[in-house]
Amino acid sequence: MGKHENQKQDKTKWLILLLLLITLLAVGVTVWALFFRDTGPALAPDYAPQEMEQHAETIPDDTGDKMENPEGGGAVSLTYSNKVTIDLSDKAASLYFANPGKSNQDMVIQISIQDTVIVQSGTLVPGQQVKLLDLLEGAEKQLSSGGYEGKFVVLYYDPDSGEKAMVNTEIPITINVVG
Repeated sequence: MGKHENQKQDKTKWLILLLLLITLLAVGVTVWALFFRDTGPALAPDYAPQEMEQHAETIPDDTGDKMENPEGGGAVSLTYSNKVTIDLSDKAASLYFANPGKSNQDMVIQISIQDTVIVQSGTLVPGQQVKLLDLLEGAEKQLSSGGYEGKFVVLYYDPDSGEKAMVNTEIPITINVVG
């Protein structure tokens, strides 16, 4: 009977060691997830960013005639290309996106791949267009050369209060990443 009890104690010790190892592994994964993992997608600001988009330019030949604005709402017009090229060495995206002068909302443009925001513009006021946007800090590390399906996420802001509108627009795009 003594030999049987020793075998039972040995099995119990190994089981305790195995459970301790699993616990340490779980704690290690938790610490990594909380402190060392890349951050998640950029959050859409509740108020329009104070800084205007540094790469924005005036749309040539834009009349600026405003669309009718429904009470308590907004009216927008968009002009864009659904093809984007990202140059990892420049850490920038080449694109075309315009907020024509007839819009009556400010905009912020995000480019998202697999639900991760990799680009977020500053504020684009009506009558401005953008052809180049900088990648968010560290976004180039998440990409490699090749083709991706992504989307523009267009966020709208009241030009007077800066408050974010309740709706946004998502536009499917094709993204070519070069090194």
